[in-house]
Amino acid sequence: MPPANPTTEPSPRAAKRLADVLNPFTVFTALYASVAFSVTTPGAAVLYLAVELVAAGLVVGFVVSLRRRRRVGDFWISSRGQRLVPAVFLLLTFAALLCTLALLDAPEGIFLATLSMGLASAAVAAVTLAWKASAHSAVAGHAAVAALLVLGLPPAVPFLLVLPAVLWARVATGAHTPAQVLAGAAVGAAFAAVFLA
Repeated sequence: MPPANPTTEPSPRAAKRLADVLNPFTVFTALYASVAFSVTTPGAAVLYLAVELVAAGLVVGFVVSLRRRRRVGDFWISSRGQRLVPAVFLLLTFAALLCTLALLDAPEGIFLATLSMGLASAAVAAVTLAWKASAHSAVAGHAAVAALLVLGLPPAVPFLLVLPAVLWARVATGAHTPAQVLAGAAVGAAFAAVFLA
């Protein structure tokens, strides 16, 4: 079999870079910020965004700590067997974020976008105990549907374009099968539709 033509097929390295850029933290933070600035004043939106960035920073710090102690093989926790502890920490952080938003009397759009993403993450974490669903795809699927429902068009277009890019990148890197990325995207999209429609 002849080698792949590098001019016609993207390299796995390019797919990995794309997946790293369009990671769950980036995609969710972009959605969260977009919703915050669309439903409240700029000053309040900055406050809500700061709260979300602190929560994201805690999760990143926790995973980096696990990585340094060799409790996980890589930052995105490719091994399904290593995902339980980080998933529990992520869900506890989502709960803390939701409590903080409730105490701050955040607008319903911000609260429901966060709640639905947290529940989608919990569902994907539960599925992953038996089968490796894609968390990247779940966040991208959630963001695409949530943006469409909350922001409408044209503001939702970037999120709609991110979804197929993430699905392609996760398969092209070999991190997931097509079924795993579609399942993750479907879970994220379903929770966004149920809570935000």
